[in-house]
Amino acid sequence: MNRKKTKVFLATILTSLLLLSGCSKERLKLTQEVTKWDNLYEGNNIHFYYEDFTNTQIEELNRLYKLKGTIGSQGDELERALKVSEWLHTKMEYNQGAISTKEDALEILNEKESSPKASDREFSIVFNQVCSALGIYGRIGVFRVKYAEIAKGRDYYRVNEIWSEKLNKWIMVDPSKGVYITKEDIPLSAMEIIESNLDNVEVKGIKDSKDYIKNFKDYTYSYTINIDNTIYGRKRSNSFITYLPEGEMPELKLKQGYAPPTIYVNNRALFNISPKDEYVDDKSDKIPTMIIMKKVTEEDKGDDKTFVIGVFQNSVMVDDYYLKVNDEEWERVKRYKEIALKEGSNTISLSLDGKEIIREIAINKKQ
Repeated sequence: MNRKKTKVFLATILTSLLLLSGCSKERLKLTQEVTKWDNLYEGNNIHFYYEDFTNTQIEELNRLYKLKGTIGSQGDELERALKVSEWLHTKMEYNQGAISTKEDALEILNEKESSPKASDREFSIVFNQVCSALGIYGRIGVFRVKYAEIAKGRDYYRVNEIWSEKLNKWIMVDPSKGVYITKEDIPLSAMEIIESNLDNVEVKGIKDSKDYIKNFKDYTYSYTINIDNTIYGRKRSNSFITYLPEGEMPELKLKQGYAPPTIYVNNRALFNISPKDEYVDDKSDKIPTMIIMKKVTEEDKGDDKTFVIGVFQNSVMVDDYYLKVNDEEWERVKRYKEIALKEGSNTISLSLDGKEIIREIAINKKQ
């Protein structure tokens, strides 16, 4: 190897070591780190739920704001969704620092008559429900950065997706900015945005794509959607689906709070399912999957160690299984179990017979 090639080779090694060192330093700052996740869901037997277009509150939203007359029924779903976004900006003023506890469009819009400033959360809720009032299927999604617990700025970016009959796919819309993203003039879904790595894409609805793409790129590490995308009526699920890049670990601790009860996947297919597809339980999930969530009650404020474990299979929670924590004996569990993490490594194992381990996760809790 000549001297020039040797220098290039050594520089490459040094760069790699510096990158690895940087990752290690970031990981050292985490207070709760998942070190093993033999618990990825690999099936497609998920029953998603979407808002009922004939719900009385949805009909009231349409009647009160004359949405069908204001926005109309002309154009495809994306064209009408963009009109919804334009209409929203006549009712609300985007301000990420705005705080509201309102959960539905009617309450939020009423509140904004006297105080128009609204966060992306409020824009997403109202956008989703107005789309429902116009017969457009929608859902709210959240992109998130890696190492969310120690993110310097905001650790997430909230968006919406609408189902396009014309293209037979989901399309991502950012209603707080009034934009969507295309590649080769084809509107992209959230999953397609992740696949594209935001290379050779164009942001529609804004003059300069470059700044938007630059700011957005850090958030495309993971993507989360609700299983139950309704606001009104009985909730059928409080769980979420999160896409992670292959080989990456879930992050339970976020910058503010903890991840909700979540099923983690590497497979993007679940995010492509049409909301018009009739769900049929085909019993295809052969192995159940653990769902872990932080226990949060008034009494538990400041508690960073108590979690609740449930087990999911074929779109329902499993009633009877066995769990083992570290070197303890197997315990038969009915529905849910609370677990208190100790300092250091915590291994949680799942079994159906109290003998064979079928799923296992490990969490390192630091002081």
